[in-house]
Amino acid sequence: MIFTNLLTSKVRIWKPKRTFWFAIVYFSCGIIALVYLLFVSGNVEKIASDKVLQQQLEETEQLEKDLKNRQFESLKEEHLKFTKTFEATEENIEVVRNQTGHYLPVFISWTDSAENKIEAAYYETPLYLNKVYISPYVTAPKIEWNENKLYIVETETKIMAKSMRLSMELFNSSEYESYNNPLNELIGKRILHLNVPKQFNIIDKDGWY
Repeated sequence: MIFTNLLTSKVRIWKPKRTFWFAIVYFSCGIIALVYLLFVSGNVEKIASDKVLQQQLEETEQLEKDLKNRQFESLKEEHLKFTKTFEATEENIEVVRNQTGHYLPVFISWTDSAENKIEAAYYETPLYLNKVYISPYVTAPKIEWNENKLYIVETETKIMAKSMRLSMELFNSSEYESYNNPLNELIGKRILHLNVPKQFNIIDKDGWY
């Protein structure tokens, strides 16, 4: 608009020829913008609907309750990312965490087994942040074993994103969506499940379930 105003202010007589070239430039810019959006759209993540997010939130809350009640059958195979097995050599096993990333809760199943094998299984339910599906961008933690210690090594994940609205909506002031809407927060669960024979003790200074 600024360019148009400057142009019209400089040209006192707007001839048909100038109108033609102006229209050509104007429509060319529109076509270039359209082509650019078509190419960029492949890298655009669309926000999830409130219905989907509400369902995911309810499933996450239910899973947390089940795990705290030791109902480990609620863990789904589709959410299993990897498993690792370690050989314990001492009665006490310490869980050591690095200080990077989000806290990863550890849930333990105590089993009747004469073997000294500790199985670690990492689960990750679908993760959403600000209504955007972010699971593909989240790096799974590394689970390492050394000298009878279980190390949880997490890498901090930074996601840079730009958002825009292509439509406008009018809201009643009393129904305006609050910034504290739980659907805008992090939805999903990351879980480390340990299958441990009863003859071993797990020492986790940050707490375990």
